[in-house]
Amino acid sequence: MSAFLGPVHFWLYKKIQLQEGLIDAIGTYAVKNGWLTADEVKAYQTAERRDLTEAVDGSNIHGWLQGRIHDSEGRLADLVTTLTAADTARFDELKEVACSFGKAAVTEVPATAPEAFHLLDDTLLNGMPCDRVMNVVESTQDTVIWEETQDLHGEFWNGKGDCYYKLRSALIKGLLSGSTFKLKSLGRRQYEISK
Repeated sequence: MSAFLGPVHFWLYKKIQLQEGLIDAIGTYAVKNGWLTADEVKAYQTAERRDLTEAVDGSNIHGWLQGRIHDSEGRLADLVTTLTAADTARFDELKEVACSFGKAAVTEVPATAPEAFHLLDDTLLNGMPCDRVMNVVESTQDTVIWEETQDLHGEFWNGKGDCYYKLRSALIKGLLSGSTFKLKSLGRRQYEISK
């Protein structure tokens, strides 16, 4: 990453803020259902809501963004595992929250599989761009297949990384709900978007 703010930094920060929105939605749901108090939920939320130009450490843009990613990933995992430790049945409700959040986050319905893939790539927080996590192996108008080159999320979930991927699948279901496309796991960290 460069020493000045460029489009990639704003793109990544937007993805971080979207994940913060998911944390907020889960926290709001937890308070509404009496699982946590509003004060308890604050421990999982970030106070950093400024625009990137105001918030970033300009002398260490890459490190600052990396720190925001790790912080957000850790708080999401902590919130979900805390909520489900008290009652594992809550996880199904949290998946519905993620799906609803995904539906609300869509501003333009994808008409092609590449557009659907780009919607996911513009939404899902998968580390830094230099991590190159989402590697497309096949792309047509109707289908995109990609592999995730590494798992950047599992380390935050204390052995329950599958919870992250189930929650993410629910989010993706919401993101794609207005389109004709669906996500399918092909195993071995390979995924397909197709009609």
